[in-house]
Amino acid sequence: MIIRNGGADRLPSENPSSDDRDDLDYRERLPRVRIVRRIRSLCSLGTVRRRIHVLQWLPKYHVQYLLSDVIAGVTVTLTAIPQSIAYGILANLQPQDGIYSNLVGCFMYFLFGSVKDVTVAPTSIMAIMVQGVVLRLGPGAALLTLLAGAVTFLFGVLNLGFLVRFISMPVITGFTTAACLTIGSAQLRSLFGISSKGKGSDFIDAWENVIHNIGQTRLWDTLLGFSSIAFLVIFRLTKVCGRGKWKVFFKYLSLLRNALVVIIGASLAYAFSLEGIEPFKLTGHVEPGVPPFHVPPFSITNNGTHYAFGDMISVMGTSIITIPLVSILEIISIGKAFSKEKIVDATQEMIALGMCNLAVAFTSPLPVAGSFTRTAINNSSGVRTSLGCAVTSIMLLLALALLTDAFYFIPKATLASVVISAMIFMVDYRGIAEIWRVKKLDVIPLVGTVIACLLLGLDYGILIGTAINCCFLLYLISAPTITMESVLLDSSCHTLLVRPATDLTFSSAEYLRDRIMRAVTEAYDAPIDVVVLDGAGVNFVDTTVAKNLLCVETDLRAKEVGLVLWRWSRATAGALVRLDRNFLPLLRDDKELGEVVRSWREV
Repeated sequence: MIIRNGGADRLPSENPSSDDRDDLDYRERLPRVRIVRRIRSLCSLGTVRRRIHVLQWLPKYHVQYLLSDVIAGVTVTLTAIPQSIAYGILANLQPQDGIYSNLVGCFMYFLFGSVKDVTVAPTSIMAIMVQGVVLRLGPGAALLTLLAGAVTFLFGVLNLGFLVRFISMPVITGFTTAACLTIGSAQLRSLFGISSKGKGSDFIDAWENVIHNIGQTRLWDTLLGFSSIAFLVIFRLTKVCGRGKWKVFFKYLSLLRNALVVIIGASLAYAFSLEGIEPFKLTGHVEPGVPPFHVPPFSITNNGTHYAFGDMISVMGTSIITIPLVSILEIISIGKAFSKEKIVDATQEMIALGMCNLAVAFTSPLPVAGSFTRTAINNSSGVRTSLGCAVTSIMLLLALALLTDAFYFIPKATLASVVISAMIFMVDYRGIAEIWRVKKLDVIPLVGTVIACLLLGLDYGILIGTAINCCFLLYLISAPTITMESVLLDSSCHTLLVRPATDLTFSSAEYLRDRIMRAVTEAYDAPIDVVVLDGAGVNFVDTTVAKNLLCVETDLRAKEVGLVLWRWSRATAGALVRLDRNFLPLLRDDKELGEVVRSWREV
C-alpha cells in the first residue's frame, strides 16, 4: 500500500511512527461551533451598545455638524411629505399612514442605522407589495409589517445577509423595471381623475380599469397631472444647469421640485374652493396629531369577512419573505452607493431595518425601506450624521400638528405625477444596456423577472426570477469545466490527464464519470493506459462524488486502465478514504506528471 508523506510515496512500516499515524489520519476535522458562546455574545452588554449605533457616534458629536444636519433634515422633509402621502394612498391606506411610517422609521434609523446618508421611509415598491394585503385585511396588514420586521431582524442577528447574493443584477434590474411599470400604471387612475378603483392595482388590473372606465376621465385632473409631470421632469434636468450661484440655485430648485409642485397644486385647489369650485379630486382629510399606538391584530374582521391568524398568514403568502429580501436589498445597495469607500455593516443595516419595521407596525401597516430619492437629497444637502433622520422625524411631527388642513387640498393628480415622474427615472436604462452588451444570456432572467412580476405580482416575480437564475447556476454546477488532455509520456504509456476546474458536488458526479469513461472508450487510435485525475482545483467533494469515483475506478479496472488521483488536498482525499480505504493507493502528490506515471508503473 502506498501512502503520501511530504510529496514522497513509500510503504508504511509494520509499526508506524507518530508521523505515519498522522499521515494516515483522514478523519473529518469539523470546525468547532460554540453555540453557547455565540448566544452569550449576542446578549452581552457590549453587543447591545454596539448595535444601538447612536451610542457609538453621539458621544463624539461635534456642534459644528448641527447646522448641516438640520438643513438636510428639513430639505428631506419637504420631499418626504408629498411622497409619503402618495405612497400611503398607493398602498390603499389613509394619507397620514404614509407620514406615520416615515416618522417612526426615520427615528428608529436614527437610533440603529450605521450609514449617515441613508433615509428610511415608505417607498413605492413597499407600497405596491402590500396594497393587495391591505385591500383584504385593512388595518390587519400591520401584522405583515411586524412579521417582515421580525424576519429582517432575525436575518441580521443570524448573519443571513448572504441570501441576498442569490438575487443577481439581471433579476434586480428586471424587478425594478417591472415595479416602475406596475407603480406607474397604478397611478393612471388618479392621473386621469377616474373614480373606479378596479379589481386591484397590479399592472394588468390597472390598465384594464383605465381602459374600461376611460369615459370617467376628468379634464382638469388630466391637465394638472400631465402639467405636473412636465414640471417635475424639466426641473429634475435643471440640476446641472448654470454656473456659480445659479448652479446652486438650480440644484436646490431641483431638490425641492416635489414640494413645489404639491404647493402649486394645493394653492390652485384652495383658490378654486374659495369660489365654490372643485375641479380636482383632492386628498381629503388627514388625521392631525401624533401617530396612534395600535398593537398589530392577530385576527381581524374586514368588510364582513373574519380572518383568523392562519387566514391572515395565507393572505400574506410569500410577502412575509419577499418584503424583507427586497427591503434588505434596497437598504444595503443604497448604503453602498452613498458610503463611498467606507465598508457598510450589512448585519447592522438589517438589524436597523428590522427594528424600524417592528416599530412602524404599531403605528401604520405600511413597511419602510431605504429610499434612494430621499437618501440622495440627504447626501447632497450635506448631512454629517444620522441626526438628520431625527430632524426629519421632528419636522414630520410638526407637519402633522400644524399642516394637516393644507394637506386636504393636495390634488390626487399632483401626487400621482410625483410618483410617475419618480418611476420614469428609476428604470435602470443603462443597466439593461450593460446586461445586453456584457452577457446576452442574462437577458433571459431579466425578461423572465419582468414578465413574471407584471403577470403574477412583484413578490412572485422576484422569486421566479431568482429561480430562473438559480437554474443557470445549477447547470453550471452540474456541468463544470473539465479539461482532458491525452499525453504520451513515452512510447508505451498513454495517459489521459483530467482537470476539473471547480469543486465537485452530487450534481456533477455523474457528469464527471461519463466524461472520463467516454474519453477512455472513444480513444481508438491510442488506447489509454492510465487516467490521472488532477485535484488541484478541487476543494470540496461529497459522498455522491466519492461513490462515483469508486465506480470509475471499478469500470477502468475492468478495461485494464489505471486510475491515479494526483494533487488532492487532505480534505478532499479524506472524504474519499473515509468511504473506502482502497483509495489510499491511488493518491499521489508528486510535483511532475511524469513522476506520477512512473511511480504508478512501479507498483
